[in-house]
Amino acid sequence: MTRLLGAALIATMCGCVAVRAQDQPAGSAQFEVVSIKRNISDTTGGGMRSLPDGTSVMTNQSIRSIILAASPVPAREVEGLPDWVNTERYDITLKPPAGAAREQRGEMMRNMFVERMKLQAHVEERERDVFALVVARSDGRLGPQLKPSTLDCSPRPPGTAPPPPPSFDPKDATGRCGGLFGQGTIVSGGIALDSLVLSISGLAGRQVLNRTGLKGFYALTLRWAEPRRPGASPDAALDENLPDFFTALQEQLGLKLQAEKARVPIFVVDHIERPTDN
Repeated sequence: MTRLLGAALIATMCGCVAVRAQDQPAGSAQFEVVSIKRNISDTTGGGMRSLPDGTSVMTNQSIRSIILAASPVPAREVEGLPDWVNTERYDITLKPPAGAAREQRGEMMRNMFVERMKLQAHVEERERDVFALVVARSDGRLGPQLKPSTLDCSPRPPGTAPPPPPSFDPKDATGRCGGLFGQGTIVSGGIALDSLVLSISGLAGRQVLNRTGLKGFYALTLRWAEPRRPGASPDAALDENLPDFFTALQEQLGLKLQAEKARVPIFVVDHIERPTDN
């Protein structure tokens, strides 16, 4: 079954969802400012950051690194990309209109890809090896570093100014909704488990599905020893007192990852063109 973009925003995945230029309804959400420029500096540095007004600034990034934001349903894999999407780097600035709701960001991102890169794509379900995140103890007891949040992290009403982005101070992150994701560290004052699994799929090596049954928002602190990166100095310090990611998840949060197979959404790109500089 194929559904057009407008219907896809409220539909569950039971077939294919298309993203095409003709699917954009009149008056759909648009970024106020879109700047895309090819980065030819031949440097490896770069990053992504959010400004207090909601503007996203991406420096020296591949299009692949942001293409999943155009999927009308949550997806963790993308297929059908040409080589340039992986190798070429761009500097991108996206400013939403004043008062835009955070929930509109996905629609604005899709419209940007359609307009600037002539994106045509669809989402389809395929069977994959995944991890299910479950509560580790049979009695349901959680770990010492995972507790119900005392913060109000419910979605903000439309037109409300977005909160300032969290600083990179873990102590500050414990008093904020959302999360601080650093090297070997995840800290949050209030995050939904559905959001957490999206963030740890890369660490787990495959897509993670939330099977905990835990609702609402949770405060957590998770720390683990990251493996030595290729090319790192043999003298690079590793915290020998910290466990690996899988062990830390169980010991600190009382959660564990168990392997299973599941049908998951895959974002398949049918057509995309290089953006023109502006």
